[in-house]
Amino acid sequence: MNDNKNIIEIKGLKKSYDNGKIMALNGIDLEIKKGEFISIIGPSGSGKSTLLNMIGALDKADEGFINVAGIDLMQNKDLSKFRSKEIGFVFQLHNLIPNLTVIENVQIPMFETKSSGKEMQNRAMELLEAVELVDKINQTPTKLSGGERQRVAIARALVNHPSIILADEPTGALDSKTGDMILNLIKDIHKKENVTLVMVTHEPYVAKMADRIINVLDGKIGGDNLTKIIK
Repeated sequence: MNDNKNIIEIKGLKKSYDNGKIMALNGIDLEIKKGEFISIIGPSGSGKSTLLNMIGALDKADEGFINVAGIDLMQNKDLSKFRSKEIGFVFQLHNLIPNLTVIENVQIPMFETKSSGKEMQNRAMELLEAVELVDKINQTPTKLSGGERQRVAIARALVNHPSIILADEPTGALDSKTGDMILNLIKDIHKKENVTLVMVTHEPYVAKMADRIINVLDGKIGGDNLTKIIK
């Protein structure tokens, strides 16, 4: 599944807020190989979501080195193209646009590409078929269940063929049965699309679905961060 090449390299990463009073990341060192499925686990306030935001270039570190998909995120100032091409985001709250249809929501990231209308339509339909929502393409998110909305968000995250999927508590707002269905879907798509998957969670049973668990506490990675999960 991976070719032993690091797609994410982080060294000495630090990030603080409130003029240094809150140290969200306090010297993170991390390497993630292409094609890996990684879970980042830790209690609320541990820094795990901040770390995910750094990888996705949604925020910038104060110090350190972070290279993602060959891009030095500390040196590059305009990272919108990087996010559009390399990163797919799946959040706890789906962040769909309520007045757009399901298929229009999935197509949104493709507007930053040179794809034709037909290409956008075909790719969106391909992914909506994969998440079993073809019968909902013309409905708006307000007409969907929580699980269906999250499946739309997953399709949207994959639409530009990203090399990395970042999932922040993707089942946190769902009941256990629906959450398990979403987790299995994410895992299945990870294999089929051959993407690197980095998922934040505070639930140990969710974390154990990954190839490797990264424990984050007080802005640092714990000693058992290299634990391999045996399938």
